[in-house]
Amino acid sequence: MSEPAKPVPPDDPRVRLAEDRTVLAAERTFVAWLRTGLAFLGVGLAAQRFLREVLAVWPLKVLSLTLIACALASFAGAVWRDRAIRARLTHAEIPMMPRLLTVGIAALLIAISGLAATALLWA
Repeated sequence: MSEPAKPVPPDDPRVRLAEDRTVLAAERTFVAWLRTGLAFLGVGLAAQRFLREVLAVWPLKVLSLTLIACALASFAGAVWRDRAIRARLTHAEIPMMPRLLTVGIAALLIAISGLAATALLWA
């Protein structure tokens, strides 16, 4: 029968490397949320532009606004996940992206999405 695993001391280099990998994975996940939101935003705007001859006005607006709403949800999800990860990794030694930068990028993308939705409603 195998021996139970011994606890790894916090000063072990493996712990530091695991924290580094976790922080970098969290940043990749944040960027993936933003990338997904940008894809929703792009498809919503492209649908409005290229499906004018195929769909009636209101179904097209509903489709485009739904895609833009998915973009907004994705950007908000990015901030929510970033906040949750930061709360769990307060002790990590690797420097994380500044909180102001992550919130600022998401806020800028939310504002752009809101402007796009407003422009679609008034068009």
